[in-house]
Amino acid sequence: MPRSILPETGIDQINEETAPGQTDVLSSHLLGGKKKHDENKNVETEEVQHLDKGTDYLTTMLLQQGIREVKTKSKKIPPKLDELKKMFVQNLIESGYVTLGEKGRTILTDVGKKYLDAQTKNAEVKVELAKLKNLEYRKSLERLAKRNQKKRKRK
Repeated sequence: MPRSILPETGIDQINEETAPGQTDVLSSHLLGGKKKHDENKNVETEEVQHLDKGTDYLTTMLLQQGIREVKTKSKKIPPKLDELKKMFVQNLIESGYVTLGEKGRTILTDVGKKYLDAQTKNAEVKVELAKLKNLEYRKSLERLAKRNQKKRKRK
């Protein structure tokens, strides 16, 4: 069953009601331009710029009043790389994926082996899926190129 296509704006609706299938060229052109403008316009960056201007204004006003910025130090320092590595190994030990052996070396447990195999299998499936999608995409490009080549030969 075909879907009915509703006009996007009131002007399109009025045009559709007055003369079905025919639209006012000028209004269509203007609406198309507005739609393209709206799609290209990045509201987020404009809002951020506007807020930055407001922040600059407030900062300047407060500095003129004699109010100075007070810098505070955070009480917690983010962990360094070595600490992050130790935390990672601790999490693996707590999860039961590895145990500590002689000389502080980590040894993979059966649970860890099963988990690692499952992760490897999932990764393998994802790679295969990506390869198939890539192959499908390349085939579609080849079909498109052949079709375009035939069109060029006809002309």
